[in-house]
Amino acid sequence: MVAGLLVLVVLVLGGQKAGWWAQPETRAPYPPTPAALAFAEMQRAEQARAAAAEAENARLAAVQTPAETEEVLPAGHGRAETFANCTACHSTAIIRRSGLTRERWDALMDWMVEKQNMTPLEPDMRVLIVDYLASAFPARQSNPRARNPFLSN
Repeated sequence: MVAGLLVLVVLVLGGQKAGWWAQPETRAPYPPTPAALAFAEMQRAEQARAAAAEAENARLAAVQTPAETEEVLPAGHGRAETFANCTACHSTAIIRRSGLTRERWDALMDWMVEKQNMTPLEPDMRVLIVDYLASAFPARQSNPRARNPFLSN
């Protein structure tokens, strides 16, 4: 009985190795589904966007904007304090292109605190900065030719 079982095992294993019995067919993999194709295309597009963004960042990094210094603002009492407090949130270009009355500069401070979450300044610092802004960037006289003829006074 043991000898018969041993012969059977040798025949089965040896027969498979010798090719006496057919090997099971290996099926070709199923073709990818439309969803898999779309996902693969989406991944390729995302990789292309990431590569383009990285190239653009490298290009922009090569163009360095020089750091601003307080010398870009007109000399005057409060220039250093104005530069330090204002450039914490924005560039001096916003200040330099503005020309407002003292009341409007003061109202602008309120707006920045209320709407832009600026940290409120100490009262004496606020007075110093508003005085500097009003003297260095006063309200400009408007050109009558530049007025919009369709707006009423």
